[in-house]
Order: sequence, then C-alpha cells, then structure tokens
Amino acid sequence: MPSQRPAAAFDPIPPDFDLDDLVQQTPSFEYVARISYDMVEDQGLENFEKLVLLHVIIGGKPLVIEGFNKRLDKWTFTSGWLRDNCGRDFQQARDLSKQTNLTLSMSYYLDNMAKLTNQWDRHNYRDRNRQRIYMKDIDCPDVWHEKLKETVPPCILYLNDSIGDIGGPGSVEDPNLGGPGMRKTRGVARAGDLMSSLPPAMRAQNLMCYIGHEGTYTPAHREMCASLGQNLMVEASGMLDPDGKPTRPGSSIWFMTETKDRHLVSEYWLSKLGHDIEIESHFAQINAWKSAPFNTYIVEQKVGDFILIPPLAPHQVWNRGTRTMKVAWNRTTVETLEMALSEALPRARMVGRDEQYKNKAIIYFSLEKYSNLLKHVDHQRQISSDQQLALDLKYSPKIRQLQKDFRRLFALYTQVILSEMLAPVGPNEKKGQFLPYDSNVTCSFCRCNIFNRFLTCTTCVIPYGDGEEDTYDICLECYTMGRSCKCISGYKWVEQFHWQDLVQKHERWRQQIIAFDGAISEKSPQPLHTERKTMKKKTLAQVCQEQLRARPWIDPTKPAPQERPRRDEGDETQVNDDGTIAKRKRQVVKKGRHINHVTNYQEPKWKLAICGCGRAYSYGSLFRAFDLMPLTVMENPDWQCPHCLRICSCGKCRKIADMKPFEPTETVLGYDTKRVADPRSTESLVDFRQSNFEWVKKAGDDHPDDNRRLSRRVTEAEAAKSHADALDDDHYVNGEEGIDLEHSKTSSLGAGNGSSNDSENIPIDPLLSTCSTNAKSNVLPDQRNKPNGQASFTEVNGVTFDRASHPGFTTDADGIVYQYPDPTDNDPTIPLFAPPEAGIAPSFTEPILSANAQQKQSEKLLNDPIELTHVNGQYQKTQINRALAEARRNDRYIIAEAAISGKSLRVKIPLGSAQLARIRDQPRPDMVIIKSDFPSAPGGVGSTKAKKRFRVEQDDDFSTRKSRRRSTTNQLSSADGSRNPSKYLEISSDSEPGDDVAAPDVFSNNKVQKPRQLPAYLARKNRDSTPQTPKELSAGVSPRNSRKKTNVSNSKQREPTDAGTRQNTNTGDKMPIGDVLSSQHREPDPDNLKASSTGSKSCLEAAARQAEANRKAKLRALQGDDAYSDDDSSASEHATRVPQVLEPLEDLRKRSLKKTKDGSSEILGASIFSRPGTNGKKIKIVSAYNSKKVNLPSK
Repeated sequence: MPSQRPAAAFDPIPPDFDLDDLVQQTPSFEYVARISYDMVEDQGLENFEKLVLLHVIIGGKPLVIEGFNKRLDKWTFTSGWLRDNCGRDFQQARDLSKQTNLTLSMSYYLDNMAKLTNQWDRHNYRDRNRQRIYMKDIDCPDVWHEKLKETVPPCILYLNDSIGDIGGPGSVEDPNLGGPGMRKTRGVARAGDLMSSLPPAMRAQNLMCYIGHEGTYTPAHREMCASLGQNLMVEASGMLDPDGKPTRPGSSIWFMTETKDRHLVSEYWLSKLGHDIEIESHFAQINAWKSAPFNTYIVEQKVGDFILIPPLAPHQVWNRGTRTMKVAWNRTTVETLEMALSEALPRARMVGRDEQYKNKAIIYFSLEKYSNLLKHVDHQRQISSDQQLALDLKYSPKIRQLQKDFRRLFALYTQVILSEMLAPVGPNEKKGQFLPYDSNVTCSFCRCNIFNRFLTCTTCVIPYGDGEEDTYDICLECYTMGRSCKCISGYKWVEQFHWQDLVQKHERWRQQIIAFDGAISEKSPQPLHTERKTMKKKTLAQVCQEQLRARPWIDPTKPAPQERPRRDEGDETQVNDDGTIAKRKRQVVKKGRHINHVTNYQEPKWKLAICGCGRAYSYGSLFRAFDLMPLTVMENPDWQCPHCLRICSCGKCRKIADMKPFEPTETVLGYDTKRVADPRSTESLVDFRQSNFEWVKKAGDDHPDDNRRLSRRVTEAEAAKSHADALDDDHYVNGEEGIDLEHSKTSSLGAGNGSSNDSENIPIDPLLSTCSTNAKSNVLPDQRNKPNGQASFTEVNGVTFDRASHPGFTTDADGIVYQYPDPTDNDPTIPLFAPPEAGIAPSFTEPILSANAQQKQSEKLLNDPIELTHVNGQYQKTQINRALAEARRNDRYIIAEAAISGKSLRVKIPLGSAQLARIRDQPRPDMVIIKSDFPSAPGGVGSTKAKKRFRVEQDDDFSTRKSRRRSTTNQLSSADGSRNPSKYLEISSDSEPGDDVAAPDVFSNNKVQKPRQLPAYLARKNRDSTPQTPKELSAGVSPRNSRKKTNVSNSKQREPTDAGTRQNTNTGDKMPIGDVLSSQHREPDPDNLKASSTGSKSCLEAAARQAEANRKAKLRALQGDDAYSDDDSSASEHATRVPQVLEPLEDLRKRSLKKTKDGSSEILGASIFSRPGTNGKKIKIVSAYNSKKVNLPSK
C-alpha cells in the first residue's frame, strides 16, 4: 500500500520575503550563472552552442541568459495584446488550491489578476481556501512563435531542424519566395530539436505559455523525457498597470538542482520529505531546501531572463507579483534520447506518466533524415569539380558532428530493435497482426507511446456505436512487470512496421556508417544477428513469449477464485494446549505450485522466480527487498537467488553466520496507478503500491534524517562531479573554431560566482559578482556547519509556523512542516492493516510508522474500528498490539484502545443563544474571487444552469390560449379531492428578454424591486386629467369565474390579430382592447353552474378559494405593491394571511351590482377596502372591472 509515513506539507512563500537575505545566509544556496545576450552576439553562436553543450547538457547545471527584453517586440509580448487578440479564447486554468481545472477566457483572467494578487499578505498567505489560479500549459500564439524566431538563437529554438549556416557546406540554391532570383539554404548540420524530424502530425506541441499571479507555483519536477527546458519571461507587471492602477512587480523564483545530483535529490524527496518527485505533486518548503544535502541554485527570473534547464534536473517555480507571463518549450537531442531510454522512460512507466514525445519514433525518423543528408553530402562531393568544396564537405565540423550523432542514434536504434526480436514462434502461438504506424498507439497501463510491437487482448474489447473499438493494448515492458488486463494471458502480437523493413534499414545505415569511417574497425557496428548472439540475456520480446505460455488465461466474466489466506512469517508461534510449541505440519505441495522461500507458503509457479537450487522468491519480494525488477530476473537465464549469492535478508537466512543481508539502496513509497491506468488493468506479479519500509526497517536504516541510503547517494554524486566535464572525442568534434576547452570548463561557471574571467571566450557578467564564490560540498544536514545565530526562513522574515492554527501538522528539527497522509486518498480496497495478498506481498508489507504516524493511525482507528475476523484475525492482532504499544508510549493508549474496540464518548458543549448568534453573525469573507465565465460552466459567470423558479397561475382571462372544455372535477381536484399541484416555470440565465419573467430578475437575486407599472389597459384609461379608474375599487366589483365558457372548438387555431385589438371568443370579431373587460367578465352560465353542482363540495370550495386569491391579486396589482414580487409561494398561500371573514362571492355579487333600465348592471361605489377584515391587509390584484357598466348575461 502507499506509504503511511508523514509527508512534508505545502508551506507557501510569504509575499514579502527577502530572497537575497535567504541566499546569503544559507550555505547550500547560490545564484545561477548568468551571461548577457550581448556577449552571445559578440562571441558568436558557435561558441554559445559549445557553452550550452558543456555547461547545461554535459555539466548538467542551469544557465540564465539575460537581456532578451531589449530585443522582444514591446507591442506584441504584452497582456494588452493577449487581451485584444486572444481575449475571447477559453483556456483551462488550474485551481491549485482545489487541484481542479477552471475554464476561463483570457480577457476575464487578465482582468482579475489584480484581485487574485491583492488577496495575499504576510498574515493570510498560508490560507488554504483562497484561490490560486494558474493559467499554465496553454498554446502559444502563432504570432509570438514567429517573433521568437527573430530573437532566440537557432540552436535553442523550438522545432529547429538545422543549426547550419546559411550558405554553409552542403547548402543548395532554392527559389527566393520573398523576391527575385535564387537564395542559399542552410548548410548540412544536425538539428537543434530532433522533434522536428517527426512528421508534423506526430509532433508534440510543447510551445506553451504560463501566466500566473502571486502565490501560483509549479511543483518540483523534471522535464518530460529528459528533454532540455527553455523558459523565457516575456512580460511581467510593474508598479503600475497600463490604466495607471498600482500593481505588484512580477517575478518568478526558481529552485534548481544539477543533473549529477538527480539520484540524491530523488532519495531525499522519498526518505526525508515523503514524496515521489516523479509524481510532480509537491512544492518543497524553503526549510526543506535549506536542509538538503545538495546545492540549490536560485534564480529570480524577471522580464528578459531566459533560463536553460538541464535534463533530469529537478526544479520548482514560485510566481510573485500581479502578473508574470512566460513562454516555454522543450528540445530533444541525442544526449536527451540516451537519458530517456535508460532512465526517464522507465521511471515514467512506473508512475504511469504519459509519454508525449515519442522518443523511439524520433530515433527512427531522425536516422532517416540524417541518412538522406549524408547521402546528399556524398553526392555533392562526388559531382563537385571544385577541390576546395570537396574538402569542405569532407572535413566540415558540422557535417562531422552530424556523422557522430548519426552513429549514436544508430546505437539507440539497435537497442530498440534488439529488444523486439522474437524467438522462433511455436505452433501454438497466435499469428501476429499488422497495424500501420500512426504514432497514436499507447499502452493502456503506463500510457507510453508504442513504437512497433505490442500485445493486445482479444477478449477485453469495448465496442463503440460508430464502429470503433477500444482495445486493451499493453507494451512489452509493462507485461514483463505483471501488468495486464484481467485475462492475464491469451494476448495477440501486433506490429506497426514490417520487421524485414526495419532489419533492412538497420543494415543499410550500418553500411553508411562504415562508409564515412573509411573502413571496418573495432568501433564499427555489427550486423543485427551478430549483436543478438553477443547478448548474454533474453530479449524483451522473448521474455514476453515465455510469460504468455506460463501465465494462465482467466475469464474476466467469471469471479476470481478465492485463495486461502497465507500464514505470515511474522505470525505468533503456534502452541499446543499444554503450552509446548506445536510442530508444523509438513506441507503437501500441490501441482503447479511451489513454496515461497520468504513466506514459506505455496504459490503458483508462474508468480515465482525459481532458482537452480530449488528456492523460489516472489517478484514482489525481489523488487522491494533486493531492488530487482521482474525483467532483470526473467531475462537472465543463469539467474541466482539471493540465498545462493549469500545476501538473503529473510528471517530464516539472517540467522546464518556467513549471510550478509542485502540492504535496499533506495526508498519505495509505492505507486498507485489506478487513477491513470485503464480500469480493466491489474497487477498479477508485483503490487507496486506496496512500500519497502519493512525491509528498510529490518536493515536498521529507517532513520529519515541520517540513513545509509542517503549517504550512498551523496557519495555517488560527489564521484560524478569529480570527473571534469569535457567533450568526448567519440561523440563530439573539437574543431579549431571552437572555444578553448582548457578555459571553458564548467567548473568556473558552476560556482555561480558570476565573475568575469579574461581567459574565457564567454565571460560571466561582472554585475552578478554578489553570488557565493565557493561551491558547497555535499554533506548530510547534521554534518554541515551552520553559522552561529543563523535563523530559519520563517524567522528571517518574521513569520513563524503556528501549530495551533494548523492542527494535524508537526515540525521537525530542521523546521520542515509535515502532515500525515489522508487515508481517504488511498485505495479503499486496501485497509490500513491489510493482510498480505496471496502471491504478491510477503510478510513485510507493514509500513514503518513513527510516533507521529502512530498518532494519525489512532485517529484513523477512531473512524474505522477494526473488526477481527477468522480470516485475518491473527495478523490484525499483531498490528493492534503494536499500535497499542506505540500509543502507550505517546500517552494515547485510552484513545487508541477505545478506537479499536469501537467505543466513543460524545461531549456536548452548551452555548447560549447570544453566543450562537455572535458566531453565526461573524463575517465570512468570500474566498472565491473568480468563477468560470464559460457559458456552459456550472456555477460560472456565464453559466446557463443557474435557474430561478417561478409559480405559474392558470388565469383564463389573461391567457393567450383557448381553454379546453374539461369537467370541473378533473380541472379543480385530483382523485382524492386534493388540489392539483401548482405549475412552476424555471427561467435560466440564457432566457430571452421576451419571456414572461424579465431577464434581470433572474440574475439580480438581491436587487431591490421597483413598483410595477400599471397594465396597458389601465394606463390608457388614466390619460385624461380626470382618470376614469378610481384609486380604490368600489365594493360592487363582481369577480369573474375561474373557468371561462368557450364555444370555439379546441382544434381551431387562433388567428393573428392587430396591435391594440383582441379576438372575441364568442363572435370571432375584433374589438378594442379597452373594451375587452366588458366581454371577459360575465355572469356564469346557468347551464354550466348546474353541471358544476354535480361535483363534490370540496371542488367548489377549491374554486372559491382560487377565485378569492385571483381577486386579491388584482387588487394588489392595481395598488402597485411589490411586497411579494419575489415570493414563490402560491396565491392561495397569500390568501391564508387574511382572516376568512370576507363575504361569500354570491353575496358580494348581489350587493355590489345594480340593475339599470337597459338591462346592464352598474357597480356600486362602495370600496372593497371598507369590508370587514380587509383593513391594513395587502391584497394581490390581477385585473380590474370597468367602473361604469358591466354587461351581464341574461339568465
């Protein structure tokens, strides 16, 4: 399982800390060497290429070139240009606090960077809830790329395909596209970036932009695939922005290491900080860098600073100020390809980091390109009549260097081809499949790019609806590690190049190397079959063939068989009833099984490495205890077990006198790849999630500060630095035009003194002479002599770490803040006290926990009490006893014992109402400053999912539709007599303004509502000086019936009407809208009343309540009251606020209407507000009647 040890916490850098003071007071800190771009131009690009090669690539130290800000286009590389030209482009920004992505437009992010910066001060910079929005890894604009071509030297430019001189040896004449005549091309030379050798569709677009504010950062990491990193800051904020508003000056702080310390840095991260640098998830604290046993190079990058990052060198970046804008890209060279195949790719495969650069494909296509260039040079030399031109083509330093690079690429190609050579195919093996190479096939487990041969499962195929299929493809390296799908075996071979074509090109390129060497020598490459014979081990593909035959095929549709739990070596001794030690019964070895030497338990043979002596070891034990990968054991036909080598460290062998137990040379925290691997994946040989802390503890090397593993890495780093950095004659050309090697050694630059040396061809800027002049030796933290009175980083800046404000965090003697791993981050299928899995983990899977870790372990027990079962009870009992012993020593025995037994005691603290109100009324600052402005982003500024709910009343008088004739019972009540549920309308933020509810009401939830205007028909009546509509309606208003009678067929559609008119539903004639009231509000039809009387009594009461609510709504609309405009409750709920002392509807009709001579009825002048029970009440008005006459239907 992943490590349960305490891990270093994220401790941010305060915004006002002094970098110069930190460097001066820390012996292991020094500034990176700097040179000016003016010096590069003065000394020439060839000398600059040699400097980059010696200092950065071979020497492995960072370098800064300053002064690019004087040459960059001041109008293009600005935030204003980005806002004007890319402001509407949406990018994926990273919320570092929540570890999530946030979709933001460029202009929205740039406009809010000041807010994101101003939230930080020296008091709240550790607040974990505040936003740190980093717009990183976004595509660089094409205009910026073109501008960079005019400024950056070609040898370090992105996708540079040739560093040759224009008109140099091997150049040709091409038509001049920019003018008349012909022009000379660049001469033949190697490429500055081998990524340019790939077809454009296969290239990885890694020219990226990084825009950050104060508090954003990039965790400690290495450049992908051991490539060379280039980072140029093109713009940063100053004291004022273009609008004159004050801003904080922008810069970036880099913490860098050198390549020769990479193993030491990795071990320090694992053993001391509790993080794996390959995961790229931890930003190390200042105190962690100060306590490190290696030199740390510091850079404060400002505008115009161009940083060259050595391959495989860990580094991290912290952004300061309101705004920093950087452009970064990576380059691939022959040197980086060698490092990638030997070190970077195997490490990335362990953690499941995807390979974007297609290193093996770059080797293949670069060989094709270089081969054609060398053929072109030979052809020019043969047809040339100029003897001087022929000599230039033969002895040109750039062409000779191209030949040496071609030889190194050929050696890498031979290594790749040899690994894929198969043994003679047996009759039972499946026939292979051919798939043309398109660079898109990746391993389903580790996500690396597959060059040629791989294995595919014919069972675990997921079909898609469009005819495509999601196959499960596994690379050969992963399959030898035991990684596969649930089928384990039964795979089919697939190749993407015809094998004969690869072999023929290998032979053709080999002959080409012999040709420009002049003759066959000891250094000449051998034929492929000869190379295979000289190998003393099996090839990678041959190992996969054997494993396919040895491993069983398992049907993934059937449940896996349950194996009997194994007896662990650390279990208690079995005793008889009388107390004597019980004799162990002799095991009967079953067919197809073998006894594991470490656990003394039977396991399937295909899961074990069996030695010639008959002893068998599980691959998990060999990996964690003896640092042996499964492939190392499988490819060696004469492999000897640790017991035969007298280095076995198991419990039984430790008692042997001449046995020297092996000590693990590195720390393994465990790699949980379930988050990145295909869900169909499994690990059948080695559970790489398990750590090796138990084996480290048995070796007595478990101290995090002083251990032999770290000391061993220090010794290796010092030995590597003792060798002078020079150009090897076998790999590099030392021409006369180069710099003097005696005065170009990187030791003078590596000291970081920044001083000038007259004997050097490229002097160091004398303005940077404030750097430390003496290189620090690599010693352990406890051995380094620190100056008296030296304060830690937090003390220098007047800030101390408050444990009370950060519960769950601790600090060690070096001031490093630690936190304990969150148990919820681990795989839930692996319990904290998990028994060893059958065939995977021996008895040494228990993590080593310190006193602080035991405290966290007890806290987990509080939440997850252990329940003993007959399966794992004995193992868990041992773990519980150890946990209780540690808890007793740390005065936590009662808590731990209660947690294990499942007991708990809840304490209630009584608080008064005044205290609760004070706590509730405390202001809580809004930590969210910006949200996504993408239109479909949930909860964002432009979110379309933000909706508001409004109740919709069925009002026939104001409806634009014709009512369907329905029975009273179905319309007013349900089957059980209850009222039908109200209808609601959800208005989203993208609704049109013409909807029933105005759009501003949706967005402005806290907006103060203005009084509504009168309806159009009422406003038209008030145009005269003497309004016809009184301010108070008379008491004789006759409310309309809630259901309107219509004689129009439901199938008949409404015809369009003119503005200001309304269709008469009875006659079909058009009438002025002002007279609509008289035709709408009629006495109910007696026939309809009779039909309605057949309904239940509850239905009539519901109709009366609905009519009452409508009448009150109409009165409220007439008064312009907006008190309940935002209330979602129904009108009936408003009606319940008024006491039910109003008159019945029929009595109101008879009392308020007076018959006239012409048969019409006139409304009496009595006000409705004079009725009992309405004084001081708010009444909702939906409509009003004509104050003069209302035509009543004849009865």
